[in-house]
Formats: sequence, C-alpha cells, structure tokens
Amino acid sequence: MVECSPAIALPAGILSEKNMNAPHAENGQEDLESLSDHGFALAIQLLGRHEDAADVVQDSLRKLIHGGQYDAHRGPKRPWFLKVVRNGALDVLRKRKPEDEEALTQLEDIDPSPAEVAEQNELKHIIRQQLAGMEVAQREIVLLRDFHNLSYAEIAEVMEIRAGTVMSRLHRARKELRQRMRRYL
Repeated sequence: MVECSPAIALPAGILSEKNMNAPHAENGQEDLESLSDHGFALAIQLLGRHEDAADVVQDSLRKLIHGGQYDAHRGPKRPWFLKVVRNGALDVLRKRKPEDEEALTQLEDIDPSPAEVAEQNELKHIIRQQLAGMEVAQREIVLLRDFHNLSYAEIAEVMEIRAGTVMSRLHRARKELRQRMRRYL
C-alpha cells in the first residue's frame, strides 16, 4: 500500500519501467515524491482536509503508476498529475454534504502559533482565509498559478480550458482576491 502524505514511501519494485512507462525508472522515486508533494499541496488547499487530500493523491498516484493513462509524448507529468488531483478533489467537493463545510471553517479558524505572530505570517493566514472563501474555480486557478507556479499552458491543460481563458479567469480571480484583501491592507 502506498502511504500518502507530503513525503510518501513506496514499496520496492513499484517503480519498475513497466509500471512507470518511462525509461529512467531510477529517478522515479524522486519524481513520484515531487509529484506527491505538489499534488498533496493542491489537494489540501482545495479540500481543506488532510484525510480527503491524502485519499485523492493516493488515487492519483495509483492512476499514474498502474493506470497507464499518462503518455509522455503529450507533455510533462506534473501538469497531467495535477489535473488528475484537481479532478479528484472536485469530485470529493461535489460529494460533500452541506455539514461538511464546517470542516472547512475549522481550517480558517486556526489560531497562529506563537512563531507566526509576525506580520508576514499573519498576512499569509488572511490570504488563506480569503482564498478558502472564494469559489472553487477562482481558488484553484490562483493556486495553480501563484502557489504551484504552473504556466498558462499547463493550467489550461489541467483545467481543460484555453490559455486565453486562463488569463481572463486568473485576472478575475486575482481581482476578487485583491477586493477581499483590501480591508486588511
């Protein structure tokens, strides 16, 4: 079984050429750990729950390793993997019951630790709160661009939209975030 946390441990033999569909399986462990880290960060940012994010990343890793769906000729693994994670996270959000939203508000109410008293860390906390309050579509495009540093083309691939649409949606999402942050700055 694959342990799914920001740093995952994989069983021996899982990174064979046959399983990874790649000629450089010796780099597979580092590659999967990197993909897992990025995928987990996106999933936790979209879902707000560690358990749900871990499940989504684990399912996405299973699709990458055993599904044979990734085609290296169509582009890099990272955007493909983040797309799979995003779709899984959106599925989880669709299935949530209304009372599950309480869990998201708990994430917003976390008090900063004594080490986070500094103004910069307070601002990060406020930004997370405001992002969590935004629509999922707006939140995910900001996360993919500004937190995961994906290019417009990669975001377009992940979200299955055109690059021009990415630019306009990102502009509107940033404008919304800026409006939400205005009272704090």
